[in-house]
Amino acid sequence: MWKRILLVIGALPLLALVGLATGVGWAHLAIRRERAPLPSVEEVQSSAAGEDRPISISWINTASQAMPRSAVLDPRRDAFPTRPYVMSYPAFVLEWSDGRLLLVDTGMDREGALRFGKPIERLGGAQPIEPLRSVAERLPSGARVAGLVFTHLHVDHVEGVGALCAEIPRPVPVFMTKAQREQANYSTRPGRWLLEKAACAKPVVLDGDGPLLGLDGFPGVFVIAAGGHTPGSQIVIAHVRKGEKLQTYAMTGDIVNQIDGINDDIPKPFLYSLVVVPEDGERLGELRRYLRELRNRAGVVLLVSHDQAELEASGVARRD
Repeated sequence: MWKRILLVIGALPLLALVGLATGVGWAHLAIRRERAPLPSVEEVQSSAAGEDRPISISWINTASQAMPRSAVLDPRRDAFPTRPYVMSYPAFVLEWSDGRLLLVDTGMDREGALRFGKPIERLGGAQPIEPLRSVAERLPSGARVAGLVFTHLHVDHVEGVGALCAEIPRPVPVFMTKAQREQANYSTRPGRWLLEKAACAKPVVLDGDGPLLGLDGFPGVFVIAAGGHTPGSQIVIAHVRKGEKLQTYAMTGDIVNQIDGINDDIPKPFLYSLVVVPEDGERLGELRRYLRELRNRAGVVLLVSHDQAELEASGVARRD
């Protein structure tokens, strides 16, 4: 009797390891199926045509956390490993002339940021996270929020939606590709649960044949089915009109976490992409080079969610 019990107890770590390996394996197989065609540079440029475009873009930083670059860039490929790096946790705000707002991601509130930052501090060599004001606190005019779109459904991009929904008196569309709506893995399920509990969130699945998916009611904004990072990862393209000038922005989510990932085509650390967030390295390489081409050939401003210094240097206004 006791011998059997001890055998079972001794087998538990092995069973847990097998379960982890199975989950990671399935996640990698699933993300490799998300390789939709990317729009050409010319298609992105031509989608800017039209008069009704957002008139401003700004960002809200909900938390900051200093950490080594080796936590986000493969140290074997990084030529500047000692340069400082601060991870930001933003939401982006697009506004139209009639006052309606579209948010791209919602960041975190204070308690969510503290929970999220602790494991990164312990395992990634990061400094303690600094929670800042949430999107709900920075947008007292929450009633003007008319739509939401998420680059992906990790908790640090979604958690702020709960407090935000308390300020929104009606359901608002949450624009998603079919993959973001239907697919999930262990890294995105907690964020998906938060979104499902949000009272104001009304999922709207984007359809259409082209690689640029328009958002109904928000002309000038498009979603690209990116994949690579998580199930349903999306690049958000916004053509913002400032007087006579039109500037195009690409909100890249977590395709890279630091701009040198795009500048120098550097992947993320191996173990991160293998286990922490099962990624499709080949697709991410394609996306890094694609984003660099958008910037270099078409002048698109790349907004890398987790690179605070790059966001501050982007020319996009920060809401403080």
